Amino acid sequence: MLKQLLLLTLPITLYAWQLCNNESCKIASQQARIIGGDITEQNSRPFQVALYSRVGTTGEVGFCGGSLVHPEWVLTAAHCCYHNGQQVDNVQAILGAHSLYDRYENGRRIVNVDEVRVHPDWDPDSFANDIALMRLANIMQLTETINVVRLPYLRISNFNFAGTGATASGWGIAAPGVEFVSPTLREKLMTVMTDTMCNIQYFDQLPVNMVCGFHATAGTCKGDNGGPLTIWYNATEEVILIGVASFVDASGCNDELPSVFTRVQRYLQWISDNTGIVLE
Repeated sequence: MLKQLLLLTLPITLYAWQLCNNESCKIASQQARIIGGDITEQNSRPFQVALYSRVGTTGEVGFCGGSLVHPEWVLTAAHCCYHNGQQVDNVQAILGAHSLYDRYENGRRIVNVDEVRVHPDWDPDSFANDIALMRLANIMQLTETINVVRLPYLRISNFNFAGTGATASGWGIAAPGVEFVSPTLREKLMTVMTDTMCNIQYFDQLPVNMVCGFHATAGTCKGDNGGPLTIWYNATEEVILIGVASFVDASGCNDELPSVFTRVQRYLQWISDNTGIVLE
């Protein structure tokens, strides 16, 4: 089983990044994104962040997603903070975007990241604790196009959410083999799986503190990494962040396997300690 897991995970770091340059960062097919996904309604996910990261000023550029959880902080995946084993130190965040390549899009902001804080127990071999925070150089003014997402309430921090509908979103590639991120933010409604059922699909070798979503014809792809998985919480009638997109299959898309996310509720205290967010 370990050998089977390695076949899935060893190439994953290669697919955690969408490498870009002046020629390759161009508009992709209108079908691009979470495989099987749908174009989001404009500004329906104002917490969604696009992250362009590199080591130094001349390194290759990687692309990941993120979620604005505080006017000064973006939550993303730990693996998005490394390239070829080195931690990125040059990151730009795009907030309020829908059409990724429309630099004149109304309501968007491009902000530098001042600091990257990776979870201290992040394990690149197993993808355990695949979560990180990025502090923005400027505190964001919250608007209709840029807003924070609610973290799980403490009273539901022990819920597993199995059977709940959850939305994943991002600018990831269209399908295995595609080389360009999507020009338009896309999303897909998935069903949250039980931990046991998901772990069976991954040969009982998933790290702890993961949450999985499944849809028969859709899944996360390269470029969606670090992005949000959210639920609609009826009790308070608001969107709540429950997952951060983690690894994808070596093919580039989780089109046959469940999509895997770091379970946010297990890291509430760490997030609060680093950002100052008051837990409720």
